[in-house]
Amino acid sequence: MKNLVGRTLTSLLLGVLAFGPAARAQRIERVIKANIPFEFSVGSRSFPAGEYRLVSVSPAVLQVRDAEDRCLTVVLTNSVETLKAPDSSKLHFYNQDGGYALTEIWQEDFTIGQQLQLPKSTLKVGKRKSGRTETVAADTSR
Repeated sequence: MKNLVGRTLTSLLLGVLAFGPAARAQRIERVIKANIPFEFSVGSRSFPAGEYRLVSVSPAVLQVRDAEDRCLTVVLTNSVETLKAPDSSKLHFYNQDGGYALTEIWQEDFTIGQQLQLPKSTLKVGKRKSGRTETVAADTSR
C-alpha cells in the first residue's frame, strides 16, 4: 500500500513538473496602457501622473508597470462582473479630497474586470465623507 501511494505521488509530482512550464507558456497576459493625469495609489504605494501599463498576469494578480515596462508593484485583486462588456478599456479611481486610488480595471470586450481594495486610510476617511469615482480611458495595445 505504501509503495502504491509513493508511486502515485511521484507520478503526480513529475506530471506537474513536466507540464507546469507548458501551462505557464500558454498564459496570456492582458495589458492595458493608460496615461493617468494625476497622482494615484495602488494598495499602499503612490505613483506620479504618467504613462503606465496594467498587466493582469492571472485573474487575481495585477502588475503595475512603468512606460519602460519595469514592474513597480504587484497586487491581489477580486473579480467583478458586469452584464455588458465595455466598448473600451477603462480604469476607475476613487477620489476623495484630491487623492486618487485605483479601484477597478475593465478591459475592452470583457465582462469580468478586476477590483482592488481601497487603502485602510481611505476607508476610514470614506466613512466620514463621501468620495466620487473618476474614470480614465485606457488602451489595450502593448
